[in-house]
Amino acid sequence: MVNNVNGNIQSQVNNHYHGSPPAASVNPMHSLAPFNDAPVDRISPCFMGREGDMHAISSAVEFCDGGTPSRYAIWGMPGLGKSQLALSYANASFNAGSHTHIIWIPATTLEKFNQGLVKVLDLTQHVDRNNPDQGARLTVARLCLERSNQSLKWLIILDDVTLATLDFLREHLPRNNGIGSILITTRTRDVAQAVASVAGQQHSIHELKTLSTEQSAKLLFKSAGIHSSAAADLASAQKLVKAIGCLPLAVEQAGSYMRRSGLTGAGHLETLYDQGGLAEIIGWDNSLTPYQEKSVLATVTVQFQSLGEIDLHFFMLLRVMSFFDPESIPLDIVVLGAGRVARRLVVNGVSDSTSAVPLAPHSKHPSLRKWIGQLSNRHIQPSSDVLPTPDVSVVSTDVSVELRPLLELICSKKWLRGALRRLEDLSLAQPCYGDTTSLHIHDLIRLVLQPKTPADQLGEDAHCALAVTLLCGAFETIEDVESPHCWTECERFVPHLMALSKHAGKPTPELLSMNAAVAWYFSQRGRYDEAETLFQKALAGRERQFGRDHPNTLNTVNDLGVLCEQQGKRAEAEMLYQRALAGKERQLGGDHPSTLGTVNNLGGLYEKQGKYTEAEIFYQRALAGQERQLGGEHPSTLGTVNNLGGLYEQQGKYAEAEILYQRALAGKEKQIGGDHPNTLKTVNNLGWLYVQWGKHEEAETLCLRALAGRERQLGADHPDTLATINSLANLRIQQGRLEEAETLFNRALTGRVKAIGVRHPDTIASMADLARLHEKQGRFEEARMMRDEALQRT
Repeated sequence: MVNNVNGNIQSQVNNHYHGSPPAASVNPMHSLAPFNDAPVDRISPCFMGREGDMHAISSAVEFCDGGTPSRYAIWGMPGLGKSQLALSYANASFNAGSHTHIIWIPATTLEKFNQGLVKVLDLTQHVDRNNPDQGARLTVARLCLERSNQSLKWLIILDDVTLATLDFLREHLPRNNGIGSILITTRTRDVAQAVASVAGQQHSIHELKTLSTEQSAKLLFKSAGIHSSAAADLASAQKLVKAIGCLPLAVEQAGSYMRRSGLTGAGHLETLYDQGGLAEIIGWDNSLTPYQEKSVLATVTVQFQSLGEIDLHFFMLLRVMSFFDPESIPLDIVVLGAGRVARRLVVNGVSDSTSAVPLAPHSKHPSLRKWIGQLSNRHIQPSSDVLPTPDVSVVSTDVSVELRPLLELICSKKWLRGALRRLEDLSLAQPCYGDTTSLHIHDLIRLVLQPKTPADQLGEDAHCALAVTLLCGAFETIEDVESPHCWTECERFVPHLMALSKHAGKPTPELLSMNAAVAWYFSQRGRYDEAETLFQKALAGRERQFGRDHPNTLNTVNDLGVLCEQQGKRAEAEMLYQRALAGKERQLGGDHPSTLGTVNNLGGLYEKQGKYTEAEIFYQRALAGQERQLGGEHPSTLGTVNNLGGLYEQQGKYAEAEILYQRALAGKEKQIGGDHPNTLKTVNNLGWLYVQWGKHEEAETLCLRALAGRERQLGADHPDTLATINSLANLRIQQGRLEEAETLFNRALTGRVKAIGVRHPDTIASMADLARLHEKQGRFEEARMMRDEALQRT
């Protein structure tokens, strides 16, 4: 369970680290073995008829003409095969050695572009790959490509650039290094021209057109597996492809249907299309142009009808999947979510209602109760931060009766394999097999599948509601979003949360809960701007749905207070904590663990403000209540023990602080492990205590342990890592190693400016530390200037 979106867990953020924090240097891209990152498995075996387009691309991007990367933009309507063309070129170019390193980046949203470009840092194991500052990561990735050596002939492919991402792309794409190339696909001429214009130079753009009637007929026969040259069949095929607009996507779907149905002549298919198929199911208004609508609806009507005739639940699955991000839908997440929702149906005594809708004929599936028993042993793991009062559970059990059988079917490996095979056969979606199986749905199919309903009504769509429930249910199984070993898994959910959020004009309680949890994940990674956006969204939604004084609303108020404190916005943090505390005392009582978590947080804020008397009162209240309610070894209790130690340290009570830090450290090592970020906070704090106490040997051991753990777990530029860098720099001053201290202080200051901004109190503290060092070095003018600058930023 993700139990980290309430005051109890948030209280651990105030395990204060006393001292300061690193910056990463920008390194050129190291020499890498050749690789092709483009998903070439998506290339259709029927791809054909684009020889001229392939030649045009190679002519534009394979010849260096100056010191800037060549660009080539392909534009055209959806369904023409722009992505297929780009993939085919990537495959051919890599095999021919024209490009040695190919990076494929979906570019429909800023999140996808950001994730795609910074893959460069992961591939090179760059020190900045975990930098919480998105802008810094993008800059480093761009510089890596710009500074790569001449033997590295890289190609970036930006697939489906939109107007929304245009300015961002133009800012962050490489501008130097003529050995590199950039290939772009987009839907409109305006975007193509804009993205191909660089520094006053207009690079080439190319409109991708429909295939000719003759080429389309050949594509139809090839995808249908027909080897006929009969004049009648050819004439019928040409008549058919004209009727569906010669759109490659539609033509290939028509051929797939013919192949599956055993039709040997195009005339048979033409008759089927004239019948209209399931027009009442997919005849809703959509945002396609009339030309596209005619072409695609004429094709997918038959495809959907065929899919539904095989198994109606296949079609239901496709509709549910259409609400996820279509680029790569992770089926293991979908299966996990289905199991969790099904389990809740059983617990709530509503599972028998699944019998209201019969399963597909001749299908055999394990019983729901037996499967639930197997799931509980395999997937549901206890969280490392077990709290008695998480957010009120909001994962929905109100699944449409019509869709409840789908939950069991999704969890049947045999049924799911069959569903994927049918979707691929009918060219409705493409499975991608690897360590995990994912599903890719073409944008055009997705547009047809989704109803054009006002955003505030989409929550009423049963398929959209189930998609939300599946994603949120799966996310709840993540053990601990504070733990770095869960971060890769958390990140897999992000694009799908963003996609589903666009459809939920009135977000469900479970979607709001996931927003809050992902916001907390962002905050733990130091991605404060992203966290703030989601926290604000969760808070506004919860205030509307639950009211201002509901416990879940107050938890989000508390979380936003924690974030403001992390950002150095202490006045805003205090107002939020005060509101959360007053509401929790009223709703839950003064001794409730969630209330005590906010009491602890407010104590931490007062400590940072220098209000030590108030801080001690709040810490002592929180600690007494937590020991009584949770026990002395609970992580929340240990967090407050750590914080009280920090207060005593600030007051110069080093012996009392040492006892509390050692108690907190021993308990955390036992409860959550020696390398957990919260444990490392206490390691850092104890090390900093020893620095101030003059116990150099003990300080050295602990500071180096904290630094190694934080760099490994959080990254070199995370604010917590920077705090340890600062502590170590102060130790070096005491040891008389001033040159090393200066290097560390500069790293801490540069890193803090990037990670948390120039006006953050911790950044200003780093400037004061560096000024103090300059005085010790006799560099009085530099010290004065540094102090003046710090005062100006206060």
